[in-house]
Amino acid sequence: MSRINENGGDNMRMEDFEAMLEESLQQPEKNSVVKGTVAQINDSDVLVNIGYKTEGIVPAAEFMKDGELSIKVGDEIEVLFLGISGGGGYLKLSRKAIEKETDWIDVDNALENNVPLMVKITSVVDKGFLGKYGEIECFIPENHIDFKNSSMKPEDYVGQTFECKVLKSNKKQRSFLASRKLQMIQSIEKDKKSFFDGINEGDVLTGKVKTIKHYGAFMNFGAVDGFLRKNNIAWGVVKHPNQYLEEGDELSVKVLSIDLENEKLEVGLKQMSEDPWEKSAEKYPVGTDVKGVVVARKNKGFVMEIEQGVDGFIPLEEISWLKNAKIAIEPKDAVIGRVLDVDNEKKKLIISLKDLQENPWNSLKSKHPKDSIVTGTIKSITDFGIFVDFGEFLDGLIRKKDISWTEEPVDLNTLYKEGDSIEAKVLNIDSERERISLGIKQMETNPWREVGKMLPNGKVVDVKVTAVSKEGLEVELPRELKGFIPDNELDMDRVDPTEKFAVGDTVKAVVLRNDAREKKILLSVRKFMHDSEKREVKEYMKKLEQSDDSSFSLGNILKGKLQ
Repeated sequence: MSRINENGGDNMRMEDFEAMLEESLQQPEKNSVVKGTVAQINDSDVLVNIGYKTEGIVPAAEFMKDGELSIKVGDEIEVLFLGISGGGGYLKLSRKAIEKETDWIDVDNALENNVPLMVKITSVVDKGFLGKYGEIECFIPENHIDFKNSSMKPEDYVGQTFECKVLKSNKKQRSFLASRKLQMIQSIEKDKKSFFDGINEGDVLTGKVKTIKHYGAFMNFGAVDGFLRKNNIAWGVVKHPNQYLEEGDELSVKVLSIDLENEKLEVGLKQMSEDPWEKSAEKYPVGTDVKGVVVARKNKGFVMEIEQGVDGFIPLEEISWLKNAKIAIEPKDAVIGRVLDVDNEKKKLIISLKDLQENPWNSLKSKHPKDSIVTGTIKSITDFGIFVDFGEFLDGLIRKKDISWTEEPVDLNTLYKEGDSIEAKVLNIDSERERISLGIKQMETNPWREVGKMLPNGKVVDVKVTAVSKEGLEVELPRELKGFIPDNELDMDRVDPTEKFAVGDTVKAVVLRNDAREKKILLSVRKFMHDSEKREVKEYMKKLEQSDDSSFSLGNILKGKLQ
């Protein structure tokens, strides 16, 4: 009996052993991933059949996404076996644990391979932000959330998901340090390289106007900004870009130049349309009258816009027939001119305003030909002459030297005054120098041309003394001429003129020499006296020959002469 009992006892122990072995083989290893099927879902738990004698339990919250369950009965899922709870009553499973492990593998991979992770910002904390990648938490320092010029407030980032670069991981705490800014920089550099690798000069890009300056506008083309110069905005003169652009405008532009080394791009808007200048010569041939608006003033003239992209240049000398005319032309003035020439090099039509006006010089020369007499009013008196208004667009000038044939006045103000009426002869009309020359003395014959007839050498004249000096006498002659009697020509015996003569005295003298070229007339009192004596002797001798009176002898004549 005892052997049977012993054998029977041994058999029982073997069965128990086999049952225990079967149970141990069915039980998953702790913290292992197992597959199962969703068997039942209630308010707080999800029952999962993993092929064990009892079902496993997973909190329903682990399957909630955006407030809804992400599974249904019958779905096959993977879960992590955490152990047996409740005295072997149920299996403890977790979906979150396996997801967290998978997320951590992603974090390690991102750090190792320098790839970004999508991080959702959950809160603002001291010196930074907390975020989550799946089930893994991370910290982003405040100076790594964005660029310095960002206008966003810290709370504006909460709830948003951004690509971030993994900087460092903590395996023990299952967390990592991240930077959104560094990922943005890396992404921008990558996008820039891709952008520049894919464009060529002449390509058309679409972008937005970012900022406007007085010299042009900056446009954004995603990862790259481009510059649109003022003179590439529109054909013609662009005074300021804001005439044509507003910030935020979306434009299609042409690539003009690419600077790969400095990652710079220059674009043009006007190049998207045909240059209107190409047809300007055909549309505005030489001789055509055109209308336009003055848009700019230059050193040598004015720029007028005839149409968008077609400009005309008005040289200063083509504004008026009068070079010194004070004609006020200002930007925005509407003008009409005539095409003189086409400058293809500078892309300008050369315009004349004066060609549409009557040339006043032609009418002036017709109305007041040379040598005609004009009557006018003295407008002003200067050191060099008199300006006369005789009813024309320019005043005439009577120079000092053209007032008198005989002498040039020292002070014109002693002879004339402003407002006086005056007559003068037209001497010359010079349109090139814009001068009208008048003369007073030319209204009479030049006395120096007739001095040989009026005052021939040897002629005896009565002259009035106008000035006395030790050198001689200045005397007055006909036609306002002046003569001079040197001191050695005053008497037989040389005397001091200042002791014998005074201003106002009248003396008889003989013309010694008249020099029209040097404008000098020399006279002699001494010669007059000598000639007078000779004439008297001649007359006495003649009388002696004709007389019968013997007492009328040469001795008597001489005696009488001496007495």
